Amino acid sequence: MSDKKRCFVLMGFGTKVDFKTNRSLDLDKTYKIIQLAIKDAGLECVRADDIVHSGVIDKPMYENLLNADVAIADLSTSNENAIYELGVRHALKPRTTIVIAEKQFKFPFDLGHVVIRPYEHLGTGIDFEEAERLRTELAKAITTIIKASDPDSPVYTFLPGLRPPELAASAGTPLTAAAAPAP
Repeated sequence: MSDKKRCFVLMGFGTKVDFKTNRSLDLDKTYKIIQLAIKDAGLECVRADDIVHSGVIDKPMYENLLNADVAIADLSTSNENAIYELGVRHALKPRTTIVIAEKQFKFPFDLGHVVIRPYEHLGTGIDFEEAERLRTELAKAITTIIKASDPDSPVYTFLPGLRPPELAASAGTPLTAAAAPAP
């Protein structure tokens, strides 16, 4: 693995149906834009289907949710796995998570405190101007949040004394949470 900062992308793959709007969206078209934005920001891009592994994806997925310098979650189509992974990321990392969704996305109540950057998907693709706008916005957001110190996770926003977990030094040791300082 390189020393380059890494961005882990949480999203569905291929064409998926958003059952709330009954629209089919080719999420791989969105991923191509996300990849370019990440490259523009100088980071390495990783999505779960890019991870070479044997067996179940769970361990490398959790490692990426914990260790990635930045995470981008595309919640378009209300993908349960992406929403679950976003929740795990918010529990593990106080900051450096960006959430995007197609503009017709009907977000759940609990995401009301999260900044969700909208974009317009045409179903089979994304208009060139919209693709360029999203690419530019994401690249700028990545470079901005890497430098920021304020939490973007609602967990760490509403529980300010919480400290992020750290992976124990020995391989195979489960994640442990550092104790918060006494009040």
